Amino acid sequence: MARLVTKFGYMKSGTKKKSGGYARYIATREGVEKLDDSVKKIPATDKQKQLVQKLLQDFPDSKDTHEYQDYMKNQTIGNASEFISRVIEDNNSEIAGREGYAKYIALRPRAERVGSHGLFTDDGVEVNLQQVIDEMNRHKGNIWTIIISLYREDAERLGFNTGERWRTMLRTQTANLSENFKIPMQNLRWYAAFHNESHHPHVHMMVYSANENEGYLSKQGIENLRSAFAKDIFMQDLYCIYEKQTEYRDKIRGNGKKIIEDIVSEINAENTANPQIQMLLIQLAERLSRTTGKKVYGYLKPEVKNIVDMILTELSKDERIQKLYDLWYPQKENALKIYTEAMPQRIPLVSNNEFKPMKNAIIQEALKISKADKPPKNADSNEVEEDMPLLMPPEYDVPTPPPERLALRENKNCKAATGTLRLLKYLGKILQDRIDENKIVADSRVDRKLYRRIQDKKQAHGLKQ
Repeated sequence: MARLVTKFGYMKSGTKKKSGGYARYIATREGVEKLDDSVKKIPATDKQKQLVQKLLQDFPDSKDTHEYQDYMKNQTIGNASEFISRVIEDNNSEIAGREGYAKYIALRPRAERVGSHGLFTDDGVEVNLQQVIDEMNRHKGNIWTIIISLYREDAERLGFNTGERWRTMLRTQTANLSENFKIPMQNLRWYAAFHNESHHPHVHMMVYSANENEGYLSKQGIENLRSAFAKDIFMQDLYCIYEKQTEYRDKIRGNGKKIIEDIVSEINAENTANPQIQMLLIQLAERLSRTTGKKVYGYLKPEVKNIVDMILTELSKDERIQKLYDLWYPQKENALKIYTEAMPQRIPLVSNNEFKPMKNAIIQEALKISKADKPPKNADSNEVEEDMPLLMPPEYDVPTPPPERLALRENKNCKAATGTLRLLKYLGKILQDRIDENKIVADSRVDRKLYRRIQDKKQAHGLKQ
């Protein structure tokens, strides 16, 4: 069971009140709260069990509450009463309508009050309960409801056992509410009340827009808000979890970099340690040598990225990497278990964005491979360099280029050959001109003895040599 339980709902304009026979219980609920502790431990009565079954039929999602888990573990009068009260309270917006819901969460027993009621909102805004009720009754758009519930032991340990602490937390979430409900800040309206229940303290919220045509809450928006609430409430616990996550992540990155460094050293020393990764690294180094621009993963062509991914896939098979990854993943799931029971499917390391820096580390190490160790280029080949075929391992199948690509490649080869011939002709002319100049200089040289006599005469007349 998640430690933070949330429930999101909404009230449409003009929705009829739901009957169902709960009004009497709501009216007399305060007496239920005053049950003697000894009575609470007696097995649940038949009427309570019947009402529990009716509530489960009308509100199936009530099975997700802490109170239902307590009732299923021990079906006593006290636990049945807690569950019945919680379900009626959570669904009071459907039972009593907008006016009844706002009044109920503000005035019900155990609502922590500031003045005459327990309703509060954003910092610096005074709440007039009757004005809020009138505004909601006039409002023709949707009004969303949120319930956030904790175990009593967590509330006590983390300091969320007072209305003031909940007010402080929710006021810091105003920007998140605006973003995820798609309501501009100036139009956002929200109100909340804290109910200090004995077993599961919780808070009720109502959210809507001053503009009746605004507001939309998606599934992703719900997950974002759950995550934001959990990070704020369980900050201390999550700090320890994130610390372990970071430790394992850094070890995985460090070990991966060390393994690649060792393999590159083996390649440069012409030794064989891991033939599969060595072959892929050499192919990557050869491709990178013909790649312009930044040598980082995000800027590479898809076929070059594919080589990097294959190297990381092979690297993740190393026993040291596997062991650390198996330690890292439970820490990630522990953080999610605080507010949800639904765990996403585990993904391989190569697809995990947390370890994307390892791809750039592989690229940097591949650039250190000596040119002498790269596959020699075929001088007789007409293939243009950037389109040279990739030598893939047997298990990686590369599709044959389409005919249009082949035709384009032949056209490029023809242009490249023509340009090469022109360059060779130009270089030949330069060499011939240089040879002719040297020949003219050689023929124009005078006899050595005659040259010396001329220099002696210049010196005798004081002329510069």
